Amino acid sequence: MHLCADPARRIAILAIDPSSELTGGSILGDKSRMERLTRTEQAFIRPSPTRGTLGGVSRWTREVLILCEAAGYDPIFVETVGVGQSEIGVERLVDSVLVLMLTGAGDALQGIKRGLMEIGDVFAVTKADGSNLDRAQVTAQSLRGSLALMPPRRCRMPDESMVRICSAAETTGIAEVWESLQKHREVCEFLGELHKKRVAQAQEWLREDVTESIGTRVAAHPVVRARLKAAEELLLEGKLPPLLAQWVVEGFPWEKLEG
Repeated sequence: MHLCADPARRIAILAIDPSSELTGGSILGDKSRMERLTRTEQAFIRPSPTRGTLGGVSRWTREVLILCEAAGYDPIFVETVGVGQSEIGVERLVDSVLVLMLTGAGDALQGIKRGLMEIGDVFAVTKADGSNLDRAQVTAQSLRGSLALMPPRRCRMPDESMVRICSAAETTGIAEVWESLQKHREVCEFLGELHKKRVAQAQEWLREDVTESIGTRVAAHPVVRARLKAAEELLLEGKLPPLLAQWVVEGFPWEKLEG
């Protein structure tokens, strides 16, 4: 990878793997796809399981990001699991979002969708090599047209800079993708948007941690646990649907529900 050509640059890759809903396990085999990077001393690769966390990232990705920053890694890549229109939690962690696109994936329809297309800052059409090169160029042009239908984003760059084509097999277009990412960061810094985004991310982090902490403590309270057990019994006996059973847990008098 050309980013490692500079001996002073150290990059980190946080690869997120989906966890099985049945066993809870993850393959964590991302290093096997990065043979050259795994042999590079300047690169740090850390696979992590989602363990049920939504948003395309894991529960502790944010903390690992901070550790990598403190250790002097720059840039830091967060490779999410396959995300779509709703799982876009990664935007609350990073400065720029790079979306990797494939040819023949219904690109003409992307302009009327929301979610991942809305948060993308740079788009790269991959596998642009061999007989697929022409298709990749068509996909990139279609993608530019789709982005014109999206609401304007902060730090929006010209479509030519937002959409690139590249090939990992032939190592072509990678420098242009990196150039677009750098340009996006420069634009955000110039407009003061990067600082605003970091502040908003810190606020979101605080709210999430407080909500999770309060929820855990409330669920562990003896009174709540007793109500939950009683609600489960009523639910299993068929006396209450789940929504009304939740009211029992929250302390609503069962006698009023029964009456």
